Amino acid sequence: MRRDTTTTLYRLVPFIGLVVLLVSAAPDAARADRPAAFMKSAGMQLIAAARSRSQEMMTAVIQRYSDLPGIGLFSLGSYRTHLPRSRRSAYYDGVARFMARYFIDQAGQFPVAKFQVVTQSTKTSWGYKVDSQVTLTNGEIHRLRWDVVPRSGSYKVRDVSIVGVWITPISMVSQQKNLFEDYIRDNGGKVSALLWALGS
Repeated sequence: MRRDTTTTLYRLVPFIGLVVLLVSAAPDAARADRPAAFMKSAGMQLIAAARSRSQEMMTAVIQRYSDLPGIGLFSLGSYRTHLPRSRRSAYYDGVARFMARYFIDQAGQFPVAKFQVVTQSTKTSWGYKVDSQVTLTNGEIHRLRWDVVPRSGSYKVRDVSIVGVWITPISMVSQQKNLFEDYIRDNGGKVSALLWALGS
């Protein structure tokens, strides 16, 4: 029953699986740039997990490299104050499993031929932006912008966007926020419904 519920959620997020599975080879601009070097390491682990088709491995990678508290609370939107502090840790674990299962389900659809970090990281008021370019095996090229935040002497991924020349960047976390808020709203405004669906 719970798997059926989360499957309904996954069907609404075709973008999210794409951006994480677009990471493979070693970034060119990462050597002397700590945020970019972090993305190189995170990318190598993400692609290894995707190729393994192991949900457990992908969950572990997401938990290690992602800013799950930031992603998780933002994804609740206006309902974030309804999440009891005592349930936060379980909720973050549920978010990681949700993302991991969808990424693994989509792993074979977006095979990558080449990945490059194309610029040095850019400092912002909250962290860094790291730009990359990916080439799929079918020749398609996509630009990705990673939002990386400092955490405990290292870094975590807060968000990733597909960047287009003529469009506003499409944010993974914003898409997940819309999904979670809609799900809670459709279930009587109860955050507990989402927690149940996530296995939290």
